[in-house]
Amino acid sequence: MNITLSVPPAVVQEARELAESRNTSLNRMIRDFLMQAVEAAKRKREKEVDDFCDFAMGLGDSGLPKGYVFTRADAYED
Repeated sequence: MNITLSVPPAVVQEARELAESRNTSLNRMIRDFLMQAVEAAKRKREKEVDDFCDFAMGLGDSGLPKGYVFTRADAYED
């Protein structure tokens, strides 16, 4: 898929020079950057879901951690 970006000419020139120094193209650098950003977001989302599942699995039917004993003081916590 083709997209159009609006980037200041000076940034494009520096990015082209950077790409050349890395023996790649500006197109490839942008594609790699976007793929890395998407993958990082996916990993973050998956970790959040895993963390929530781990938390939820540690709760009893009352919604409190398994083995937790409710005390009178708990009713008066701020």
